[in-house]
Amino acid sequence: MPYSGIVQENGEWVGKGYAFYIFNIISTKLNFTYTIIPPKEHILGDEKSGVLGLLNEKKAEVAVAFLPVLPEMRRYCSFGASLDETRLTAVMKRPQVSATGSGLLAPFETTVWLLVLASLISIGPIIYIFAKISRKLWNDPTSENFTLSSCLWFAYSSLLKQGSEIIAITDTTRILFATWWIFILILTSFYTANLTAFLTKPQFTLSISSIQDIVYMGYTWITFKGRIVDFLLSQDHQNDLSLLNVSKWQGKGIFKYYEPSKDILDAVSTKRLFLAESHYLQTLLFQDYLNKTRNRLDHNLRCTYVIMPEAILTTNRAFAFSHDSPTKKYINRLLRRLVETGIVQHRKEEDLPLAEICPVDLRSSERQLQNTDLLLTYEVVVAGYAIATIIFLFEIICACISCRVKNRKVKHRSRVPKEKSQNHSSKNLSIEKRSNSPVNNPGAENLMIQGKQQFFNGRNYYVITDQDGDRRLIPIRTPSAFLFQYVD
Repeated sequence: MPYSGIVQENGEWVGKGYAFYIFNIISTKLNFTYTIIPPKEHILGDEKSGVLGLLNEKKAEVAVAFLPVLPEMRRYCSFGASLDETRLTAVMKRPQVSATGSGLLAPFETTVWLLVLASLISIGPIIYIFAKISRKLWNDPTSENFTLSSCLWFAYSSLLKQGSEIIAITDTTRILFATWWIFILILTSFYTANLTAFLTKPQFTLSISSIQDIVYMGYTWITFKGRIVDFLLSQDHQNDLSLLNVSKWQGKGIFKYYEPSKDILDAVSTKRLFLAESHYLQTLLFQDYLNKTRNRLDHNLRCTYVIMPEAILTTNRAFAFSHDSPTKKYINRLLRRLVETGIVQHRKEEDLPLAEICPVDLRSSERQLQNTDLLLTYEVVVAGYAIATIIFLFEIICACISCRVKNRKVKHRSRVPKEKSQNHSSKNLSIEKRSNSPVNNPGAENLMIQGKQQFFNGRNYYVITDQDGDRRLIPIRTPSAFLFQYVD
């Protein structure tokens, strides 16, 4: 129900639902009567059980039910004219949080973020290459002497609208700088606008949208035993629902016989789904909504369940006939007329309201920001602090290593024997006095050339470092110094 059902009245089986409503119209038009033969089990079955068993053994002429038109069932029966198209989907308890996640990444799709990242990484090397080529062409080593790290830092700082130390001189780099700034201006403008729109009025989405999400995200699902899901999963070959066997083997697939709607909805939760036809699930949600409205519950508490908008299987439905049935062509002729005139569709929609029942997005006009909207923002802050801490520790380690290296050099120099240094100083005392003059020491000229000139106390000196690492000052005597010497 509400498609097809039977009840006993005065000891006889009487058909109910949409299917028997249509079949009664046909029996009136063709002027025949019929007898209902109920199956032992209300399942699709196989060659010896269920509805298909009655048709295969020709114990029944026609199955008055909206049966799925599946290739696997044609060996047991033949199908009549298509009545409608059904969508197999899932119902779950409405989650409190949308699957959109943090609003920080919501304005752009994943592809856009990847392209922005690629642009950020590529613009720095491009500027560096063009600047290096321009410097070589103009043979000017001081022109735009950019490093690769400075170019990468320029791209990153521009993205955050910060300044940079590098300055473009040539026309090529100026155009590259301007292009990147225009790109950043447009990108940040769109991001700010979309982020504002998302935070003020976002669209609620579910975490599942396909059969792959149900399996790989570890959802438990419930369905009727012997119906379309159970029938397809019992087949040996691959089909559209074969992926659900993964959950079934993990013990996350539950099969139950037909139960009242209240028991079905009570078994559903945010991580436990119920798989059935979309129209049947809409009927369940509408009855649940009416019951909660009669109990005067708040509006937010009436739509506690939600149907997955996407379908995991789409197939046609029709009456089934036994093979070589003589009544098939006559019944099919009237079935086509009922479908084409819209009577079948009208009968299905007659029990449901025109408005959508408990849609995914309730379109609430008021919304307050929650921690989940800023969750990724918190993660970025924590990640930034963690990276800064790691870099700080790395700097401390590098500083300690450099200090140890310097201390080792100092200790190595202090290990030179004092006697050797004293003998060396006494032997070369006279030589040092004479070495101040480039005339007495032939190698002094080379030392002076290698040394650096520095100005101390009004005089110029050569700063010479000897083989032992000691630094000495050798005064530079100008020609005027000889004149003063003779005057004295």
